[in-house]
Amino acid sequence: MNFLKNFTIRAVMLWILGLFCLLWIGVGMYSVYSLNALGKGNEVDRHIVSQMNVLSKGNDQYFRFVTRLSRLIEARQNGAAENPGDLASVQKSLDNMRALLSDFRQLAPGPIDSGVVNGVIDSWQKLLEQGVVPQMQAAQQPTLDAYRQQSRNITPALSRAFGARAEKFNLAAGEMLDNTRVNVDHLTLMTKIIIVIAVIVGLMILLFTDRYLVNMLVRPLDRIREHFRTIAEGDLSQPVSDMGRNCVGKLVPLLRTMQDSLRDAVGAIRGGTENIWRGAAEISSGNNDLSSRTEEQAAALEQTAASMEQLTATVKLNADNARQASELADNASATAGKGGKLVNEVVTTMQGISGSSHKIAEITHVINSIAFQTNILALNAAVEAAR
Repeated sequence: MNFLKNFTIRAVMLWILGLFCLLWIGVGMYSVYSLNALGKGNEVDRHIVSQMNVLSKGNDQYFRFVTRLSRLIEARQNGAAENPGDLASVQKSLDNMRALLSDFRQLAPGPIDSGVVNGVIDSWQKLLEQGVVPQMQAAQQPTLDAYRQQSRNITPALSRAFGARAEKFNLAAGEMLDNTRVNVDHLTLMTKIIIVIAVIVGLMILLFTDRYLVNMLVRPLDRIREHFRTIAEGDLSQPVSDMGRNCVGKLVPLLRTMQDSLRDAVGAIRGGTENIWRGAAEISSGNNDLSSRTEEQAAALEQTAASMEQLTATVKLNADNARQASELADNASATAGKGGKLVNEVVTTMQGISGSSHKIAEITHVINSIAFQTNILALNAAVEAAR
């Protein structure tokens, strides 16, 4: 059955259904043929039986005619009074013979040999026209000589000829009935055998179809479903076995492609995750480095602030010195009157002190500016550290 895996399930099922249909079409055609043959056989049987029945009735009416007419003649010879009813019954038998002969003609020739049937009709016609009718006419004559001549010499010979023809017809009819019954029995037996064989073959086709669907559809789908379950559990390493080129087998390349795509996607995701992890580690290291640098900057700012406090104290000391110098200048101005030379010297000294005061004021301004910028830098560093 493995060679069927390269054919589509639709094609194989069409083959199976086509074979099944051909099987039952053959059975149906033979059944129709058998039924037609049986119908024809039954029709032949009915026709032959009808002919035999008519012939038997005709023969019976002949013997009734002879018997009734003989009784009538015997009663006349014995001097008994003639009964009109007896003559009427004889005439009725004669009329029945004519009617039955007409019926037999309508059934002729039928399935039996036309020569045999025509021989029966001819002998019957002769018996009726040359034997029975003249005998009936002779029986109605005043004298019985013609009747005796007819009933003893002519009618019996015609009756024997008719009997021989009837016997030949019955033999032919019996042989044909036997052949027909044998043919009917043969057709019936063959029909039964063919139907039994068709049922057995149909069951074998059904069993084959079941095994085919199980091997080519149910089990492959179970394997594919199991493979999907394996993929869902995260195992992408299991290979997919080949299942042919049928409907299910065409899914295998797609399943392999999907598995390869998933494997590539998982590999790409894993590589991206590793890159993200390394980047996060680098970011963490950078944050730690920035934190340590921020701490160092904060310490430096604290040292700068301490230096600024010392510088501020020095500036204040210089300011005090300047104020004392100014007081000394005032004292010197008070003693300026002591002498011009001393005044000029004092003036020169005061001018030098005044220049030094201006320089000290400029230095103080520069120190204040440096302290302001240092505070701004410390504030920015604190903001960056907080970020």
